[in-house]
Amino acid sequence: MRGDSSVVHNVGVLAIGQIGAQILNVVALIFLARYLGSHWFGVVQIGVAFSAYALIVAEWGMMSLGIREVSRLDETPAVLRYARTHLGMLTVQALAVLVIGLLVLPLFPFYVQDRLVFWLYLATVVPQVFMQDWIGIGLERMRWVGIAKTSRSLCYAVLVLLALKPLVGLGWLAAQRWVPVIFLISFFGSNLTIAIPVTRWLGQAVRPRYGEPAEWRRRWSLAAPIGASIVMLRILLNIDIILLGVLATPAVAGAYAAAARIIFLLVVAMEVLWKALLPRLSRLAKTSPAAFRRSFNQYLGLVLAGLLPVAVGGYAVGPELIDLLYSGRLPEAGRVFQVLAVSYTLLSVGWFFGNSLVAMDRQREYFPPLLVCAAVAVVGCVTLVPRLGGIGASWGMFGAHALLVTVLGLTCRRLFSRRLWGALSVIVPALLVLLLVLRLTAGWPVPARIVAGGASYLALAGYPLLRWSRGGADTA
Repeated sequence: MRGDSSVVHNVGVLAIGQIGAQILNVVALIFLARYLGSHWFGVVQIGVAFSAYALIVAEWGMMSLGIREVSRLDETPAVLRYARTHLGMLTVQALAVLVIGLLVLPLFPFYVQDRLVFWLYLATVVPQVFMQDWIGIGLERMRWVGIAKTSRSLCYAVLVLLALKPLVGLGWLAAQRWVPVIFLISFFGSNLTIAIPVTRWLGQAVRPRYGEPAEWRRRWSLAAPIGASIVMLRILLNIDIILLGVLATPAVAGAYAAAARIIFLLVVAMEVLWKALLPRLSRLAKTSPAAFRRSFNQYLGLVLAGLLPVAVGGYAVGPELIDLLYSGRLPEAGRVFQVLAVSYTLLSVGWFFGNSLVAMDRQREYFPPLLVCAAVAVVGCVTLVPRLGGIGASWGMFGAHALLVTVLGLTCRRLFSRRLWGALSVIVPALLVLLLVLRLTAGWPVPARIVAGGASYLALAGYPLLRWSRGGADTA
């Protein structure tokens, strides 16, 4: 029943399809920004941000808990019973969020821009109930999880690019209303993609069931700190766009989102990575703390090797890249991109530390730093947005992300080993060369500068990091 592929294989399976789909999603994003204009693009992006909060509150850590606990179950009947009870709990939570969301939405000033847009995005909590990716991840059936995730992104991007214009006016729906409808269609379709193989693995379809009250209480007690942490993390991901919708205009929020959604691919990459790592690291943390520590340092070194050049490169070429993508229509977005390239890198490393705590059943230590840093993000944005607009929001998020990675890094400091410093000794010189190459090629076209910088980084760091990743045992 359980997959036995390596972590590298699992990451690769999840990443291959996602890379292509996300590239197409970036194209769709650029198309939407140009087609809808900054005002309606901003309204749609505020709706996306609001739906993200609805989804995580409706899920409340249950899927992360489910991945961890399914990864530790060996018998198919036990997995089926667990999944059915989980679906019952998710159904109750989704209904509660729908009711609360309909009451809360009118309190926001952006709601009057187009009520139907926000109702449709709130409705995404319904297909989430039947999303069974977490079962596949817990069983380490990453091929099908990758197919499901890729199909959702791919379907959404293709429909936006090819069907949005013909659909406008059909059913009296304007363009901005068809965007969430397309998202809902994609969500339901991807659910079907994973539900069919899950039914085959477990012998029958997973349907919601009530379960024992004591079991519900047990799961909620375990999921609560995870869910609260995810909510705080979501604040650190996109409270800036929500607050721009409240404190500024949809056009300002749209220009900001145009930059933020491009660099948000870092967060998508980290999510893909943790889908593959969490079940394996959860078992290691329970059965072999020494092996967990070795894996922690190895994966952290590789994560830093992938993220840090994005931060350096994004800061160096951000304005030129944004001008190229949006044909110079959103000049203020370039400065936002520069700050967020560094900021989201810090957040992604902090996310790695936090998820490592979850894998070790130390999720309660993850929540207090997230709570404090989420408060810093809100205060920073509320203080800076009225004076500086979008760039103020980016600096508010930067301060929160920098604090988060510092605090969680200190929390995880006992896991660090000398091997990690070996990786950094390779990465840092390569980053300096990358920065030098980007400076020396300042007059080149942006794609050529990115290729030249990336090639120089890989030439210096690629082979040494490969040798390091295959190195010997960890040391204290």
